[in-house]
Amino acid sequence: MTVFVGSLNPAKLRPVQLVFAQTFPELPVQGCPAASGVPDQPIGVEQTTRGAVQRAIAASQQPDARWGVGLEGGVRFDEAGAWLFGVVAVVRGPQLELARTAELRLPPQVAARVLAGEELGPVMDGLSGVHNIKQKAGTVGWLTDGLLSRADVWQQALSLSLAPFLHPELYRP
Repeated sequence: MTVFVGSLNPAKLRPVQLVFAQTFPELPVQGCPAASGVPDQPIGVEQTTRGAVQRAIAASQQPDARWGVGLEGGVRFDEAGAWLFGVVAVVRGPQLELARTAELRLPPQVAARVLAGEELGPVMDGLSGVHNIKQKAGTVGWLTDGLLSRADVWQQALSLSLAPFLHPELYRP
């Protein structure tokens, strides 16, 4: 039995490996390609959630899968600006659980480019000078000067999403 992550991105695989090593150390974690079914740059909570769920379901359908995990980063806009966040979806059998990461307000010039249709990763590559930043510390890591990394926020949200699996007796209707 294996935990499959609907991504091959190391910044998404590593937090899943860390969390499952603590909770279910006997289960290997493996990435697999999984289409999100949403644009490369999801906008809004609904679109981002849909991407995470579709990745988790695809991962859960791999041969020998016991768990499927989907992580999808998105940007939402409101009167205060643009907010970077992520959604984690976890599937085990018929059960689906979701959690969101903390949010980070994006700089106005970055927000304007994302709103105009650009993907955040390449925008941040240009701003930061870091090639393929989304597979490294991410926008979060760069904007916080390393106080948090992209993997850190994924790890926290994944941990939160596992609570109903770890204490099913408390979550039954």
